[in-house]
Formats: sequence, C-alpha cells, structure tokens
Amino acid sequence: MRILILFSLLLLATCAKQKVHIKSAKDYKKEILTIKKYAAKHHYNQDVAFMIDYSLHSGLNRFFVMDLKKNKIIKKGLVCHGDGKGKNNPMFATVFSNTNESHCSSLGFSLVSERVYSKWGKHYKYWLNGLEKTNSNMRKRVVVLHAWSGVPDQSVYPKVIGTSFGCPTVSINFLDSLDTILKTNKKVLLYAIAPSR
Repeated sequence: MRILILFSLLLLATCAKQKVHIKSAKDYKKEILTIKKYAAKHHYNQDVAFMIDYSLHSGLNRFFVMDLKKNKIIKKGLVCHGDGKGKNNPMFATVFSNTNESHCSSLGFSLVSERVYSKWGKHYKYWLNGLEKTNSNMRKRVVVLHAWSGVPDQSVYPKVIGTSFGCPTVSINFLDSLDTILKTNKKVLLYAIAPSR
C-alpha cells in the first residue's frame, strides 16, 4: 500500500512538472537570431517575421510575430497543426511531412507570398512558398496561411483547438492583424519549428 501511495505521488509530481514546462514562457533569442541571419543572407524582410513553435500545446499561443529590430515578440495567437491523417493528436504535433496528401504540417523557412481568395474565414489566404527540403512542396500541397472561425482569439489551454490538413490556420481576427502587417511588409518569412519538449 505504501509503495502504491509513493508511486501515485511520484506520478502526480511528474505530471505537475510537465504542466509547468508546457505552460512556461520560452526564450526565443536563438530562433530570432537564426531568422535574422537567414533573412539577411537571402535578402528577405529584416524588420518583421512570423514563427510557429509546434512543440507547444495547441491551446497555447504558438504563432508569433517577431520584431527583428527589437528582438522581441510583438503579437501572438493560436494556430492549428496538421492532423497527419490521425498520426497527430489535437494537443501536440509530433509528425511532420513535406509529402502530398500527408495532412501534416511542414517545418523550416517559408516565404509568405501572394494574397488570394479563400473559402475559409474572411475569404482570403496567403500562399506559402517552402524554402527548404522539409517544406518545398507547400505550394503543390496547397499548404497556405488562412483563417477559420473555429480557431479562438485567446489561449484555451488546457483545452485543445482543431487540427488542419497541414495549413497553419489561425483565428479570423488574428489573420486580420497579420494581414495589416503584410500589407506594409513584403518578403516576410514564416519559420516553423518543433524543438523537443
């Protein structure tokens, strides 16, 4: 009986630690530096960039707008990850792919490209051009930045949000705020990462 109680306490402590880790703020200085170096080397926008941290729980804000001049996050929102045809659960993305019909999110640098009509959200989306081997098929896969009314405006953690077919899908209001940025900033990078939890 004593062993069972000790095991239960240990399990509770482990879960509590994991919860704290999941909810804790992250320092993205290293990632901002990586974005800045890539943008400078390849002549992309060096004022602002977008980043998604897929290692975070889907109910947490994990889509970030980075001010590359001030080295800080200036906006954040929720974003869906690909369902991977059942390989990913709604909480965390663990499987990523560049393969057509995989329904997975892709990692690496992509360029936010032209604004076109969408049947989702407020009827516009942005094409994404993958710039790396891990995401070079984004356009062929029709992986785009778009909105969906099912994505909330605020963090819902520990609840989860819906999944997508691989598109980074945000709330309508958040896409509107990104749209404002994209109207005055060209050649903006989107950097999708999934560091280990």
